[in-house]
Amino acid sequence: MTMHDKLMEDLLTLEPSAFYLKHIVKSHNWYFSSYLHIPQDEIVDKMDYFNEIVSSSLKINFHSLQIVGSAKTGYSLSPRNVLRPFHEQAPDTKSSDIDIAIVSERLYLKFWSELRQVKGIQYDQYYYNHLTASIFRGFINDKDLLKIKGPREEWEDMTAPINVLLQDKLGIEHPITYRLYRSWDDLEEYQIIGISKARAALEGKKSV
Repeated sequence: MTMHDKLMEDLLTLEPSAFYLKHIVKSHNWYFSSYLHIPQDEIVDKMDYFNEIVSSSLKINFHSLQIVGSAKTGYSLSPRNVLRPFHEQAPDTKSSDIDIAIVSERLYLKFWSELRQVKGIQYDQYYYNHLTASIFRGFINDKDLLKIKGPREEWEDMTAPINVLLQDKLGIEHPITYRLYRSWDDLEEYQIIGISKARAALEGKKSV
């Protein structure tokens, strides 16, 4: 059975929490094994090195991060692109990202506090509502931070060296995105909601 078929089967049969544990939390990583072609007996060391680079640069616990998304499983779990393969940039689409979940109440509260002090942010109602909705659910997207002067520069200063090291030391050349989570519970809740929506989308496709 291919990985695509296995993911489809598990999406349709496992409870979302069980799918999250099996395919997101546990150690198998598609990008390292199938894209970078790291030998099986070296993957744990390479993953540890990945965690070391990110955690030491952000000054967080070694275990306070998790690769998620299509880089983790090889296929998207987004309801809009359910089971779309991880892909390179093409004329009509951008490359898949390496999505890194950072679980740090300290960083989450730090940037939440800074966002609250940005003048005029509330006047862009669409953006303000989008941002506050994510904060209510316990996470902050770096794509949101990068839109706001002040937090943008600070976040770029923190992550740019990480991106360079990951490329130089591990050969990771795809765009890297980050999401700050207040807690592991918030990360799990976000992932389970996404998995549930992906399952519903897949069931809808199969019924057509």
